[in-house]
Amino acid sequence: MFLMIILCVMIIDLLIPFAIALPYKGYSHLKTVMSVLGCKESPLGWVYNVWMIISGCTIAIFSYILYNYYYNEQAGLSFLLFILLFTYGIGDEVISGIFPLNEKKDDKNLSTKIHGFGSVIGFIALLFAPLILAIIQFEINMWCLGLYSLVFFLLGLISFVFFVLSDKPKFQNTIFALEGLWQRLICFFMYCPFIIWIIVEYELINLL
Repeated sequence: MFLMIILCVMIIDLLIPFAIALPYKGYSHLKTVMSVLGCKESPLGWVYNVWMIISGCTIAIFSYILYNYYYNEQAGLSFLLFILLFTYGIGDEVISGIFPLNEKKDDKNLSTKIHGFGSVIGFIALLFAPLILAIIQFEINMWCLGLYSLVFFLLGLISFVFFVLSDKPKFQNTIFALEGLWQRLICFFMYCPFIIWIIVEYELINLL
């Protein structure tokens, strides 16, 4: 049952920015990062921030579930996976919800600095979580799932490189400047291995 809750949280994570942005005039999903949806200028910013906290706590719990699941077979890697997902849940999501960004990048204060630090650490942690999951799956001969996780990691890594390039002046007015698009693709590719894991595990439970 709780796995289905986690699955719903992950799917909502990917979809909720589109709903929150509806009354936010001038917001661009292609050009603007999702964190801006939590700023004070966003009509539903408080909803987004509350959701980020809820989602982050759920992901943190999920990290422990995965650790527990793989501990007997891959103790070291399962602990590393726990650290990565937990860091993302708390560092990127919970901290982002408590300390929102301002609408303009140059408008910096203590809240935006804390938000920025947590987001960088948390997002990088999420980036490598599918890779560790893939290694675990390969080690226990779950080759098909491992391959899925590895492919999504590589797609996410490519999207992350493009996301980093979006801030470089020489890439302005190119497709690389669409940081909102690349950030959403990173989240999608990084979530997919875990969404697949939950669906497979849920099906196995129902078969037993």
